[in-house]
Amino acid sequence: MSILNPAFRDNPCRAPHWKWLRAQEIDGEGPRATRALDGEDGFTWIRRASRLKRHYERAGNRRAALYALILRDKELFWAHSIWLADKNPVRWGIEARVLAGETDEEIAAKIGTDPGVISAYVKTFFDVRDRLQNLDYVQNVIMADAVTRGLQERHYDLLWKLLGYKGGPHVLDAVIGRGTAVERPNHADGVGDFFQDFAISSMKYKAALASLTVQINTHTQLPLIESFVKYVEIERNSENAMKAQASIVDNIGVMLTSLPFKIGTKLDAEGVKMLPFDNGAAELRGDEMMVIAAGGQIANTADIQKLNFPGE
Repeated sequence: MSILNPAFRDNPCRAPHWKWLRAQEIDGEGPRATRALDGEDGFTWIRRASRLKRHYERAGNRRAALYALILRDKELFWAHSIWLADKNPVRWGIEARVLAGETDEEIAAKIGTDPGVISAYVKTFFDVRDRLQNLDYVQNVIMADAVTRGLQERHYDLLWKLLGYKGGPHVLDAVIGRGTAVERPNHADGVGDFFQDFAISSMKYKAALASLTVQINTHTQLPLIESFVKYVEIERNSENAMKAQASIVDNIGVMLTSLPFKIGTKLDAEGVKMLPFDNGAAELRGDEMMVIAAGGQIANTADIQKLNFPGE
């Protein structure tokens, strides 16, 4: 047995399913599970996995024996059934959601199973939560296929894991759902807006996949560079436009503060002698208000101020 055996708990290249590998080794006359070698948690789950493996193999295709095994260890039985279906999107979803940082309860609610089944799967077949902070381990061990062979759109398992790990639960929900969530229309008039939003969401999803899966070769090098240059130009123009807009707003603000008068509330107007006219019965014209606000005088000011409503 190689010292770099991926079934060793402390191996830097430890396989995510190392406990299941240890259970298989035990049946092949490998070292028994011990707390010193496998840790407390490893010791418990390796022995449990070893028992299920032996009973499962003895049951064969006999339904009665399989039903008995379900009753014996229901959670690990269903976790094992998920593991056996290596091309099952349910399995891919569980593993990706673990990398996204979701809990057993959150994953179970989305998968439609009991949290105990998720816990059994993670403990036995995808034991990586203690190494999610180790970037190289995640990239080079958990997602080794993506590093060595590259990504394609059909590699859903690797795409889900990568985007779940990089973006978290909400990004993963969008990836599995093939686009961001679009609000359902409440009436027939909203159907058009729904299709428009759905199309935009789908295009964003496809563009993200294209950026991840396009291969770099003699045919794609120049188009990729050209696309990047266009993006930089758009970003620069957008940034300049934002700066120009901010500059215009600032200049308008400076211009307004430099004017010799203020137009505003009664409190502002009182400082420039507008309040007496507001309380009177006379309605000043626009040109007269500008003169008063600027500190000037209009004809018949005293007479206008004396005009009051009847009864006052």
